[in-house]
Amino acid sequence: MKMKKILAAVLAGVMALSATACSSSSTKKIESPDDFAGAKVSVQTGTTAHDALQKMQEEGVDVEILPYEKITQCFDDVSLGRADAVYVDSVVAAYYLADDDSKFQSVWKSDEGEPMGVCIKKGNTDLLEQTENAINTLYYNGKISELAMKHFGTDVTEGVRNVTEEPTVDPSKVKTVKDGVLTIGFEAGYPPLEYTDDSGLVYQGFDVDMAEEIGKLFGLEVEFVNTSFDGVFAGLDKGQYDMIIAGVPITPERQEAYEMTEPYLSNQLVIVTKKDA
Repeated sequence: MKMKKILAAVLAGVMALSATACSSSSTKKIESPDDFAGAKVSVQTGTTAHDALQKMQEEGVDVEILPYEKITQCFDDVSLGRADAVYVDSVVAAYYLADDDSKFQSVWKSDEGEPMGVCIKKGNTDLLEQTENAINTLYYNGKISELAMKHFGTDVTEGVRNVTEEPTVDPSKVKTVKDGVLTIGFEAGYPPLEYTDDSGLVYQGFDVDMAEEIGKLFGLEVEFVNTSFDGVFAGLDKGQYDMIIAGVPITPERQEAYEMTEPYLSNQLVIVTKKDA
C-alpha cells in the first residue's frame, strides 16, 4: 500500500511538471524579420507578406509559415499561442491595435511604403480613367480623409494624392458597367478595409465605404462579391465583377496583367505579436 502511495505521488508530480511545461509560453521573441528563423508566423494567403515569407524560405530561412484564407485566423493563432507573430499590412494591424485593451502589439514596421490601388480588367481604360477621377474627387472634397478617420482613427490617406483642382467624373464613359450596378470584388475578412458586422450580413470598412462613394459619383448602385483574396483576380478575369477594391498592393506584375489606379492608400508591412505580460 505504501509503495502504491509513493508511485501515485511520483506520477502526480510528473503530471504536474508536464502541465506546467505545456502551460508555459514557448513563444519565440520576435522583433524584426531577422528573428523569423525558427519561428511560426501566421499570414493571409495571396498577400505581399505571404510572398515575402515564401521568398525567405526559398533563401534558406527556417521559418514555419502558417497560411490562412482570412486574416482573423492569423490573429487567433497568435492570441492562442499557436504562432509567434502575424506578418500583415499596417492598415489592417491598426484595427487590432486601436483598442487600449488590445492583446496585441506591433514590434516592427517596414521603412518602405507599399501603395494600394483599385484593380480593373486589362484594356478597360475608360473605367480606369473615371475611377481615377472619382478617387481624386474624394481626395479633393475631403471625403477620403473622413473615411480614414472613421476606420483607422488617423488620416492614413494624407500625402498619398495631392489634388488641387476639382476633377470631372463622366458617368457616360463607364460603358462596361451593366444594368446600372457597379460590382466590386473583395474579401470580406480584412478589417478595417472590408469585413462584416456582428450579424455577418452587412459589409463594412474603409474600402466598402470608398466603393459606395465611387458608385454615387458614377450614379450607380454598388454590389459586392465576396471571395477569397487569392481567388479574387481570377474572378475579375472571368468578368464576375467590374473591379477589385480590396487593399490590392500595386506591383509590376499586377500592372502588367491589369489596369491599376494610382495609389489611394499607402501601406507598410508590420509584425504583430501577443502583448508582453
